[in-house]
Amino acid sequence: MNTVITSQEAIMQVCRRIVAEKGLKALNMRLVADECHIALGTLYNYYADKDELVLATVESIWRDIFHAGQRSEADVSFVGYVADLYARIWKGAEEYPNFLTGHSISIASAKRGEAKSAMEHTFAHMKAGMLEVLQTDQAVRGNTFTSSFSQEDLIGFVLDHMLILLVQGQPDCTVLLEIIRRAIYG
Repeated sequence: MNTVITSQEAIMQVCRRIVAEKGLKALNMRLVADECHIALGTLYNYYADKDELVLATVESIWRDIFHAGQRSEADVSFVGYVADLYARIWKGAEEYPNFLTGHSISIASAKRGEAKSAMEHTFAHMKAGMLEVLQTDQAVRGNTFTSSFSQEDLIGFVLDHMLILLVQGQPDCTVLLEIIRRAIYG
């Protein structure tokens, strides 16, 4: 066995490849160490256990999905941003088959609250990006939001429905985009 010291990024590249080829369930410490050509003990220097490795991999995949083909948020409409975000997540789901469902299962079965916290962080990141774009979209009708229908309410609705469409295997979110257009534009 080659005991060459490797970087966390090199380990994550291998983990992302394993998930893309075999799914999140296939990820385990021994396989990753073998694929990285390092001793199992060396891998434990980076990750205390499988849960920590899976959590780091999930975060790495989400970063990969978010930043793949990302356009500048400047001068983009909210509906355009949602369409682009959905397309990036859909493309990521194609690159990492069963990642979304596998991610949900791994979070549900995690021994620690860290996995749930990472998922919440991921969704908070998506919501923050949507809120920023919504607040700068000059085409949004001035009287759209009220105390009973806030910007955060819309974003929660949009994110929930994006996830539903993804789980249902819908390659686009055309109906959701039309609902947004009718709800917020003049």
